[in-house]
Amino acid sequence: MKNPEKLKRGNESRQMSIFFSHLEGFTSISESLGQAELTHLLNDYLAEMTDIILEEQGTVDKVEGDAIIAFWNAPLEVENHAEGSVRAAMRCQHRLTLIRPDYLEEYGKVLNMRIGINSGTAILGNMGSTRFDYTVPDDAVNLAARLGEANKVFGTHTILSESTFKQLGKKIFCRELARIRVVGRKEEVRIYEPLSDTGTGTEKEYRSFLRGLELFYAGNFKPAWEEFMKTAAKDGAARAYSLKCRDLDDSPPERWDGVWELAGK
Repeated sequence: MKNPEKLKRGNESRQMSIFFSHLEGFTSISESLGQAELTHLLNDYLAEMTDIILEEQGTVDKVEGDAIIAFWNAPLEVENHAEGSVRAAMRCQHRLTLIRPDYLEEYGKVLNMRIGINSGTAILGNMGSTRFDYTVPDDAVNLAARLGEANKVFGTHTILSESTFKQLGKKIFCRELARIRVVGRKEEVRIYEPLSDTGTGTEKEYRSFLRGLELFYAGNFKPAWEEFMKTAAKDGAARAYSLKCRDLDDSPPERWDGVWELAGK
């Protein structure tokens, strides 16, 4: 408002971290609630989540139904933007854990959120003619969205791309989750799951998973299955891998590169 001359069409390239979230099973939730109930539920949920994003210096780009698209390091520069995006995700998940019983009691619905985060160079700016939308129409957003959807495959709730993980250093402990290839992209993406910001205790808990992952990458599916089964009862990712290993062991691929091909968007 102070500098209206900046409101012009154009774009710029910038290093950013992009956050994409959505609710599990939102279609069925929306169909089973009345319009007034659904509006009230969404308003409350979205306010809780976007407040956290803003507190962590994120910019809320769009809210579409239950989905939230946000980014860090634009329009204002944000130091450690990858860390800010991941901390926002962890805080959002923690907050939802606390308020989930209230939603269940009031609406009879269990809310679970899936989040995908990706960092990299993105193009952003004012898009439009007489009306502008300051946004990021870029492949980086698409990948963040695909990673959010990938949580369904791995039984997780938050997934980071390797580019985001590499910028975290040792500030937030993450486990390597997979090497995947999403629909529409030829390159594989190594992905991670943030677990805690405390480190060693969580690392010990997931050593068995990491051993299974190494065996999976090497194509040793039966030993990998045995390793994943040790924690499958309490770990959604290990459970997903145990099923995948069983299928691959029954029908071994002709060529194996350790990459989990995701079939859908």
